[in-house]
Amino acid sequence: MTIQFHEAKEIEKAMQWLNEYWDKPTHPEYHSVTTLEDALALLDQHGEAARIFAAGIDLIGLMKGKIQSPGVLVNIKPIRKMKHIAVNPAGIAIGSLTLICDLVNSPLIKRQYPLLFEAARSIASPHIRNMATIGGNLCQETRCWYFRRPPDTGISFDCRRKNEHGTCYALNGENQYHTIMGDRTCVSVCPSDMATVLLAMDAGVKTADKNGGRFIPIDKLYTTFGTTLKAGEIITTVEIPESGSDVKQRFIKFRTRKTIDFAIASVAANIKLDGDIVKDARIALGGVSQKPLRAEKAEKLLIGERITESLAAEAAKVSVIEAKPLSKNGYKIPIVETLVKRAIFE
Repeated sequence: MTIQFHEAKEIEKAMQWLNEYWDKPTHPEYHSVTTLEDALALLDQHGEAARIFAAGIDLIGLMKGKIQSPGVLVNIKPIRKMKHIAVNPAGIAIGSLTLICDLVNSPLIKRQYPLLFEAARSIASPHIRNMATIGGNLCQETRCWYFRRPPDTGISFDCRRKNEHGTCYALNGENQYHTIMGDRTCVSVCPSDMATVLLAMDAGVKTADKNGGRFIPIDKLYTTFGTTLKAGEIITTVEIPESGSDVKQRFIKFRTRKTIDFAIASVAANIKLDGDIVKDARIALGGVSQKPLRAEKAEKLLIGERITESLAAEAAKVSVIEAKPLSKNGYKIPIVETLVKRAIFE
């Protein structure tokens, strides 16, 4: 069969397109380490080219979609010292490599930190909970479809999250699952349930890097564009203060499919009581902003009062009083109101 000139040109164009969008995957250099020191040394050596992973659930997805293309992968899963649940005088310390299923199966967590237990068992599906770590859950990337659109579909968005001069396409686009609070530079939401719960529990994380490390409160861990972690910095431990005995804790998440979806909205309530009077309250909202948010006006309304259905309803309304929904996600406001009321009163 003879191929005509115009056919050959069409084939050449098709091959160019395939080579651009369907090229062979890159094969990053791979390291598996058994100590934190080895992991930090590799991160220091390779800089921005390196990425750490344990389960790799989020990272592998980003790599398959060519959103990230690390030159070096550092597997930290074998570091046993970063997998633990330990009681200390201040509360508990949870190693960042502790599996989500370990939190679900821990009698200590279920008994003393029911808020954390409820969130852990709501995450994804059983097989993902058997792989995913608490550190990975805190560090996962946004699910915004403009950010995650793979180039091999023929369309890729140079969005604001990828490029400081880029455009947030969701702002005036498909924004059903995006923010209703926070700034409008990038309107993708933080997908971490653990972040929402840990904010309500006044928790923080310890990190390690070549210079030692630091403690970061959960409310300082996130920015509009992700985490505040520096290159070469690893979360080693999650630290949660002692919860006390007379505490009401609830975590409620609304999602389209009950078993596996990310939260459209969620609420974590951690209310300390003195008898039947609210002594202190921390209410965190998830799925509404680029980071988990405290509903501070609702908290102030509760302190010093006895919880009633009418008070819970009033607190629910003020929790979203500053909401400014986008064109397609105003439906989130009544959902958040309902979740807040239930978390306080039920």
